[in-house]
Amino acid sequence: MKNKSNKTAFFIFNMVVQFFIETFVAMVIGYYIGKYLDSLLFSEEVVLVYVFVVIGIFAGLRNLIVRALKYSKGNIDDEEPDSKEKSD
Repeated sequence: MKNKSNKTAFFIFNMVVQFFIETFVAMVIGYYIGKYLDSLLFSEEVVLVYVFVVIGIFAGLRNLIVRALKYSKGNIDDEEPDSKEKSD
C-alpha cells in the first residue's frame, strides 16, 4: 500500500516538474519566434512576442491537463500500446 502511494506522489511531482519545464521551453521558443517575426514585420512593436509567449503558456497548460486526465483514467504511461499488444 505504501509503495503505491509513493508511486502516486512521485508521478504527481514528475507531472508538476514536467509542466514547468515544458511551459518554460514553450515560452522561450515563443519569445524568440515572436521577436524574429516582429523584427521582420514591425519596426518598434513587440506584438507577436506577447502572442507567442501566451501560446506557449497555453501549450504547457494543455499538456498538463492531458497528462492529468490520462492519470485520472488510470493510464499512467504516455505512450499508447501498439495494436499487437492490444490483441494479446
